Amino acid sequence: MRNLVNKLLDNRLVYLLISIVAAFMIWLWVVNIVNPSDTRNLTFQIQYEGLGVLENYNLRLSSDMPDRVTLRVEASATDMIRVEQNLQIIVDVSGISEAGEHDVAFRPAAFNIVPSTVSFRSVQPGISNTENTIIVRTNRITGRTVTLETTGITYEIAESDGDYVYVGERRSVYPESIQIDGPEEILSRIDTIEVVADFAQPLSSTTTQPGTLRVYDHDGAEIPLSELQDVFFSHETVSVTVPVRMMRSVPLRPVFEFGAGANEDNVEYSLNREQVWLIGEGDMLRNLEYLELPAISLNRVAVVDVVRLDIPTPPLTELYDGPDWVDVNIQIQDVSERTMSIPRARIGFIGTPDGVIPSVAIDTITLVIRGPAEILEELDENDISVIVNLSDYEGQIGRFGVEEFTVLVDDWPSEVVGAMILQGQGIIVNIQRG
Repeated sequence: MRNLVNKLLDNRLVYLLISIVAAFMIWLWVVNIVNPSDTRNLTFQIQYEGLGVLENYNLRLSSDMPDRVTLRVEASATDMIRVEQNLQIIVDVSGISEAGEHDVAFRPAAFNIVPSTVSFRSVQPGISNTENTIIVRTNRITGRTVTLETTGITYEIAESDGDYVYVGERRSVYPESIQIDGPEEILSRIDTIEVVADFAQPLSSTTTQPGTLRVYDHDGAEIPLSELQDVFFSHETVSVTVPVRMMRSVPLRPVFEFGAGANEDNVEYSLNREQVWLIGEGDMLRNLEYLELPAISLNRVAVVDVVRLDIPTPPLTELYDGPDWVDVNIQIQDVSERTMSIPRARIGFIGTPDGVIPSVAIDTITLVIRGPAEILEELDENDISVIVNLSDYEGQIGRFGVEEFTVLVDDWPSEVVGAMILQGQGIIVNIQRG
């Protein structure tokens, strides 16, 4: 017996078997006691890589793709600690070139410190088909421009306010059309996009508010928002404006520049229309007592004359109806007229700029002299002088026409005797350098 024991102790194979058994026992002790296996459900954040490659194929991740996933992780206690320190996985989608569902392998973000012996499996239905993969859904993207329909806009305009009437004009939306991008199969269903806005109260001024969008198919049925999750709208809301302005009848008032024997006491006039309807912003119309016409120089009109004027419109207003002009019928009472030719020798200059020499280029100027009959009877052409004021002259050297000047009758006051130019007449002046 002792010899048998001695032979076994001398056999190296026996020592090898004993070493293997001892190592296995130590491994079992380490695995089960020191570093046992562990299984846990952990939630990882998903980081998608290669999205730019998807765009090259006109693809986009489906909007229901998760940004987090819960996985069942099986690893040793030591490796489990490493996994928990970086709960992130990377999904590389750069290998996808078609729309649909794809099983894509993922890797832990900290793959360099997590051994391959760690296993991952999804615990959420529809997330993964195999171990260490994620189901990735992609859609092929196309684009369209759709004009917005305004049939969903409702509002009410206030009818009147004293002497004013509120006017509602065509509603408008901004923008008038939008760009939509999304899966081909969804965009092909879209027929119209309607703007919806409800202005509940009666409106008495221009009002803007946000509107929302509703999408309809070719049968006129509304497409639920849940089916449009993968569709991108360039504008999810739009601005809806209802222009509401006031309309008011405003009197017209002429303005006269008196002269040539005409003054506030002897000028009478009538208009072929006494007032106009203006439409515009309420604040402007409320402060507008009358509409002032362009000034009429009575040095330029005959004793009985008709002057046609354009009707001006204040800012933020416009003429509502009718022509944009008015005739002013003018009569100058209690005044006599004489037509006289004033020679060049009696035409002078004042305010002449330095270095300028003016001269009259005509022999005579024809004037109509107005005033009381007894004054005009005593007038002689030698009593009349014409003075041209050049103090504001900034023109070029050469010849130009003058229609603004002063008429002097000896020492008589200008309000007693006036003058006007006959139509087409004037003073032609030559300007030379001195």
